[in-house]
Amino acid sequence: MSGETVGQALRRWRRARGYSLRKLGTLTSYSYAYICEIETGRKPPLPEVIAACDRCLGAGGQLIAIAARSQTAGPQASDDEPGLEFSMDWMEGIETLTTLWRRDAGRRQFLRNAAYVSTAFAVPVQRWLDLFNEQNAVAASASEPPTTQTVREMTKTFRRLDNLYGAGQIRSAVVQYLDAEVAPVLRGSTPEALGRGFLSSVAELTQLAGWLAYDCLDHSLGQRYFIQALRLAMGAHDRALGAEILAGMSHQAIFLGQPQPAVELAHAAHRTAIRARVPALVAEASAMKAHAYALLHKEKECTDAITEAETFLGKADRTEGPHWISYLDEAYLAAISGHCFRALGKQSQAERFARRSLDMSPGFVRGKLFNQVLLAGAHVLKEDIDQACAVGHEALDLTGEVSSARAITYIDGLRQELRPWRTNRRVKEFEDRAKIVIAQW
Repeated sequence: MSGETVGQALRRWRRARGYSLRKLGTLTSYSYAYICEIETGRKPPLPEVIAACDRCLGAGGQLIAIAARSQTAGPQASDDEPGLEFSMDWMEGIETLTTLWRRDAGRRQFLRNAAYVSTAFAVPVQRWLDLFNEQNAVAASASEPPTTQTVREMTKTFRRLDNLYGAGQIRSAVVQYLDAEVAPVLRGSTPEALGRGFLSSVAELTQLAGWLAYDCLDHSLGQRYFIQALRLAMGAHDRALGAEILAGMSHQAIFLGQPQPAVELAHAAHRTAIRARVPALVAEASAMKAHAYALLHKEKECTDAITEAETFLGKADRTEGPHWISYLDEAYLAAISGHCFRALGKQSQAERFARRSLDMSPGFVRGKLFNQVLLAGAHVLKEDIDQACAVGHEALDLTGEVSSARAITYIDGLRQELRPWRTNRRVKEFEDRAKIVIAQW
């Protein structure tokens, strides 16, 4: 069709074949969430993804041709956008970091057309691990700029708001704060002059900025923030925060349907967490391993990792450890386990853990929405469609409180899972309401 975008063509061919997003994702071995982003125009398609979709849909090269025309006519991602570098030179690294902040703060569409590059983590992770294989790493001095506590408190506030409402309403404020208030302190200073506390606080806020970009589905931007946060954590010699950042990288790779990089990142997080001697972090890294193994259909490795996560979470002292790991509790681990068993097709286990995941602490509205969709999906797996729709409506009730593009992909994913029962009255009611929510986004 003349003027049709590659996303529109992909959706037309998929629907003509009667495939859900999840089914096409399974056939192509790519994330259904990423395919949804292509269809809605939020992300540019990688050539290999379009080729796989074209083949599975029997499009005879038509999708490939449309994608090629779009690439020729449309905006091209710049090769010199900052953030994927992991410089061992301190001043060069700070220039990369502050340039990333400045360009993100000044351009609303910054890196919107750039692709997530799974191989970009290889050098940062290896350099991080090499550093902490050295027993006598030199720590920075104990002196700190007067802004250290301010950065910590701002980060806590931003993190609380993110957990409550999602990234949509606060991401720009975080980036503006980093560019306007933090960058001037970093420029021209050495790690020794800044102190470990200040560098850790900035690394934590940069990691949060990456998480916010990820929640907005700006995956290339989120990836770059994660890499630069790891570089700052290395400057601070903060093993615990490094493990958290690596686990976040693994989480993003899982969401994007790239389980093999996710496994490798989770293993790096695990090694770091063991060295940091923070049991809760070991539990988190083990949970990421489990989820990635589930996507690879490696059931034994998955269940072994879940057992390890449960063991280390049981050893965690909730009164100690970094404040930013407080979200990791039994409900969080139950949610990851629910996702694992759902990916493995284990109906009863998926439902059991999904129910446990809703026994949450207050203050995590977005997480509650995610877990309700997880439970609804577990009901779909059991073909208990009425109950799936009932729980789905509870998730929709929360969408008015949350500004999270990632949450919308969860809702859309549930819609696609319910498509085989589209003639069911309750499914129609859920579909109609979900379409309104998605359209408003």
